[in-house]
Amino acid sequence: MRLQPRIDSTVLWSALLLIGLGTPPNLSAQQTSPKAKPAEETAVEKDKPEHAPSEPAHDADVKPPRPGGLRMSRAVICTTIDGFEDYKPLVGAAQTSEEKLLVYYRPLRYTVEENDDLYRAHLIQDNVLRRRGKKEVLRQKKKVVDYEPKSKTPLGPIYIKSTISLKGLTPGEYELTIILHDVLDPSAPPSTQVVPFKVIPPFDPRTKEAAPGKTRTPKPARSEESGSAGD
Repeated sequence: MRLQPRIDSTVLWSALLLIGLGTPPNLSAQQTSPKAKPAEETAVEKDKPEHAPSEPAHDADVKPPRPGGLRMSRAVICTTIDGFEDYKPLVGAAQTSEEKLLVYYRPLRYTVEENDDLYRAHLIQDNVLRRRGKKEVLRQKKKVVDYEPKSKTPLGPIYIKSTISLKGLTPGEYELTIILHDVLDPSAPPSTQVVPFKVIPPFDPRTKEAAPGKTRTPKPARSEESGSAGD
């Protein structure tokens, strides 16, 4: 009976390593791929701008800033106007056709001309009246306000108030378009804003009730429109 030689397992494993037939398992190498970025590094990459500071990105969805020029504060329909920022808003912006619409706003970024130690500005307001949501013009009037303040000292803040006749308008919702022109800068586009308001039924003595929001008998309104300004 022939005895087979006993081979030491340690010697066998070393031989396999030497001839390149096997490699001990490396769990850490299997879990981490050399192509993958660590989470922290990936977050930093996302925070970087796509373009260098010297070459800013141009996004088609981002609108350029509005240029300077004539502007208006939001117009307010009032019951009374006593001076600069001294007015009482009309609740609901609702008025009967027998009364007038009283409107207040402040011109902004208007041109001030200095000549012979005299400061001067010149603003003109036009009005357009439509039913709300309609394109048809019901009324249109030029130069409702023609304001030209002059002073030997720099002009301070100013305001404009205008009175709009509602005579002949039936109850419903309307829009007043205010168009303000800077006469001293004719190349600049006018500033425009739309002011919504309502015309409500007048007082009816048969019902002994006033129109909503009214506590007095309305005064007859004249047909003309007027405007004024102050500082």
